[in-house]
Amino acid sequence: MDSDSWRVGVLFSETGVTGAIERTQRAATLLAIDEINATGGVLGKRIEPVAYDPRSTPNLYKELAVRLCDDDRVRVVFGCHMSSTRKAVLPVIEARDALLFYPTLYEGFEYSRHCIYTGAAPNQNSVQLVDFLTRHYGKRVFLVGSNYVYPYESNRTISDLFLQLGGQVLDELYVPLNLKAEDVAKIIAHIRAAQPDVIYSTIVGDGIIPFYTAFKEAGFDASTMPISSQSTSEADVIRMRPDVAEGHITAAPFFASLDTPRARAFVSAYKKSYGRDMPPTAPAEAAYFQVYLYAAALGRAGSDRLEELLPALYEAEYDAPQGVVKIDRLTNHTHLWPRVARVNAQGIYEIVHDPSLRVAPDPFMREYRADFVEPAPHRVQR
Repeated sequence: MDSDSWRVGVLFSETGVTGAIERTQRAATLLAIDEINATGGVLGKRIEPVAYDPRSTPNLYKELAVRLCDDDRVRVVFGCHMSSTRKAVLPVIEARDALLFYPTLYEGFEYSRHCIYTGAAPNQNSVQLVDFLTRHYGKRVFLVGSNYVYPYESNRTISDLFLQLGGQVLDELYVPLNLKAEDVAKIIAHIRAAQPDVIYSTIVGDGIIPFYTAFKEAGFDASTMPISSQSTSEADVIRMRPDVAEGHITAAPFFASLDTPRARAFVSAYKKSYGRDMPPTAPAEAAYFQVYLYAAALGRAGSDRLEELLPALYEAEYDAPQGVVKIDRLTNHTHLWPRVARVNAQGIYEIVHDPSLRVAPDPFMREYRADFVEPAPHRVQR
């Protein structure tokens, strides 16, 4: 390893089914690295990214993780989006005593000493989303998802939350990750037959846009029966017609429309570097702040070896675009700021619920608790 730099792996897809959202994560990672290096790096050494494109393919993530650790000699990797890719990479990381920073919301119910989870756990998005949906739309839900681990587990959690509130799961359907026209038609037919109050979708990647488009063309009204999806982001909405996206809902700790000085500064820097055609997303914001948490811990520890880096990481806090974040030493998950947003007529996620609470991670859903309250610049309800 070059003694004049801190070498890190960057493992986000630029191509493939989840390429659109992962490109935002890669971009935000490199932006944070550039910013840190521009101010002198860490302890006088720059952060050196070694980046590969795993093409949305779990086996390729695994192969490239081996290359990063064995050939490129990195001890820290920033990367992965789909849970199937995280699960492919983690055994490699663990076997080599390395550390993975994972900046994507996921299904929860996992812990690895070798993984820092900076995306939302279910108690930091699903709880708030279901509460909002049942209060404003109804308690009868239709579940649909791509056919892999995250949709199955996320839908199970959503189902439990609806049932706890006296709701009803009308139907549950899974479709291939590479969605075809006949799969979309099947989804629309099931929705028409079920007539739910709300659809919860865990369809990911390139299948999102044809599904939302078909939903609109089928004559369904998002103002009374929205699609709620935590796997849909600004990276998808920008590729939809505004009338296709309008009215649909998600929950996340960050939206590009968040009107705070820190959020505005991040969005401005991101757009200056990457333009307006690749908007910042919640997974991108997590990819950004996790680099700063790593740098803060690295500055404390003076080493990127796991034994020295982890204790320092637990002591670090960072004023992220969403609010001040920190890592929970018991779970390796992050204290985050949940919000709910709905797409407006201009195709922008407009925050409709901001409780101004930093929520402690509870990846095993043992309880739900807020650990810090800070005044928010806005709090709006439907």
